[in-house]
Amino acid sequence: MDGWYDETPLENQKWQLKYGLRKEYIELNDSSKDLTPEQRQRLDILHHGTEEQIKQLAESK
Repeated sequence: MDGWYDETPLENQKWQLKYGLRKEYIELNDSSKDLTPEQRQRLDILHHGTEEQIKQLAESK
């Protein structure tokens, strides 16, 4: 994996799974060199955001 982030905090991984965003995180992280500013922001939130922020991402999808 040649992503932007190497290790996502375990808590964030649980929230990604809880809100159905784990696959999106992996895809964004794998293509992190070619992301739009909006995609980069989503990746940042998925990596180190709060549960509420991650939940809002899921709701906005």
